[in-house]
Amino acid sequence: MNPWRNMALAVLLFGLAGTRPPARAAEPEPGAGLWRKAIEIYRRNQDWYPERVAILSEMLDRHGEPYSVTEIFFALRLDAGGKIQAELERSLKNGEDTTEKMKSKVTLRSPEEGMAPADENTISVSIGDSPFDPERQDQVTVDAGGESQVLFGCRCRRFHFSYRTAIIHKGKRKELTWRGMAWLKEDSGMPVKLEFTLDPLPSLIRSLWTIYLFDSARPDRWVVKKISIAGHGGFLFIKKRFRSTTTFSDYRLPPQENPAG
Repeated sequence: MNPWRNMALAVLLFGLAGTRPPARAAEPEPGAGLWRKAIEIYRRNQDWYPERVAILSEMLDRHGEPYSVTEIFFALRLDAGGKIQAELERSLKNGEDTTEKMKSKVTLRSPEEGMAPADENTISVSIGDSPFDPERQDQVTVDAGGESQVLFGCRCRRFHFSYRTAIIHKGKRKELTWRGMAWLKEDSGMPVKLEFTLDPLPSLIRSLWTIYLFDSARPDRWVVKKISIAGHGGFLFIKKRFRSTTTFSDYRLPPQENPAG
């Protein structure tokens, strides 16, 4: 069971102001072995889910300073059917408590429906969606770059990738491609960072850059710890810049099913 597979992260843009080891001759292509390790790491860790999610959404002025800030905090749990349910715990708008007002719009619900009020400028992406998903490798193209870099104290190899998938925008499913870079630990293949844009971009969005940071400190657990999104969009002379940060914490595994009998 993978409780993440259908979990959706709602990114409010306008409406809510608020790795690779040294190459060996046996490798069929550079980096292929390291990417396969990343796929296996995803497979082993896909059942972890967070019990806490915090979303910080900011609208920015032309100097890059926030003029509207929204903070939303959710508690997640598994229902009897093994599906993740999200419940709004607290909401702040520019420091003012808006929890009760938001609760009239966001109730206990499945994250497949989004973790935010319905809005025409909401983009929902599945948290379980990943270019490392072993079941989606026919939709992934990978090119191992030559760059090696130290990230968060780990020597990582850069991979360029494209991943054909879909988002929900204005209530409709839209096919698109993630295009960007993945950084994998050179010794283990564990993904440390994923960064990409969407192709094509959603309507009215002029630029969008998404960064996934993974908690890779423990060898027995690999999970998403933060997703950051920044971009700008608008229509004619009206332009808006935005950024959001979603953090995930208190990870746990679903209860083990007792064998029959």
